[in-house]
Amino acid sequence: MNKKVLLAEDERDVRQFLRAALTEHHFDVTAVNNGANAVVAAVEQTFDVYLLDMMMPGLDGVQTIRVLRKVTPQVPIIGLTGYVRQGFMAQALEFGVMCLNKPVVIEVLVKEIEEALKK
Repeated sequence: MNKKVLLAEDERDVRQFLRAALTEHHFDVTAVNNGANAVVAAVEQTFDVYLLDMMMPGLDGVQTIRVLRKVTPQVPIIGLTGYVRQGFMAQALEFGVMCLNKPVVIEVLVKEIEEALKK
């Protein structure tokens, strides 16, 4: 049974690339384009891990983490950011969420997902 990943990424090209790459690594990926849709998906379905872009319109990554932690506190979250200097990593870490820099190396991302699933 493939592990279920919820991917929230507002940039279409990045979202499609990550979905395709993770599917090749035998993950079942549901991809949404913003934090609000991620919350709706998390309430409607069960996921093994959440992958969140930190910089999204509407609910940003940190706000989405806050809501997901209330709704499904047991699901691990991995953040993705291209904006290292804007404090997203520090804010995400307060919620126990590790952020990876974009552009993300798929092998590194897969390793992080597998580590998160072990916890």
